[in-house]
Amino acid sequence: MDQSAPAGDLHFLFRTDQGTISRKLWWRGVAMLAAPLAAFTAVWWLLSPYAWRGLDERSFIDPMTIVTYLYLIIFAFAVILIAVCFVNLSAKRLRARGREPGLAGLAPFAALLAGAAHWLYPRVAETMPWAIVAGCDLVLLAVSAWMVVETSPSC
Repeated sequence: MDQSAPAGDLHFLFRTDQGTISRKLWWRGVAMLAAPLAAFTAVWWLLSPYAWRGLDERSFIDPMTIVTYLYLIIFAFAVILIAVCFVNLSAKRLRARGREPGLAGLAPFAALLAGAAHWLYPRVAETMPWAIVAGCDLVLLAVSAWMVVETSPSC
């Protein structure tokens, strides 16, 4: 089933895993997903200090803390949506390369696992060795490199 994407058809690229796409279209789709992810992450880095607060620092009901946690809910939803879109996009490219499209979920899974390890480590540093976080980062790096190599060569 060789189905190419019509120009500008975002539904085909991100909402379904059926069909195949070219290397160029895969990279364009990845860039379209990376841009909002980078923007969401930059805003989180600005707001994250407000997530670490004690009652000795600010009042019990602090507007910036409320804004921070509301944004965190939106950010989490956006990350999950971007990961699903990446899986659909990558499944098409892997299928075009003759590979198992189910492997498209490895990169988002590794990224979410590494993100969870980085989030958890400061909270339980006395019981969780840094090697677990570093291992998750190495797995993410290896899976990302594999994904780039696997999806890049032309069909």
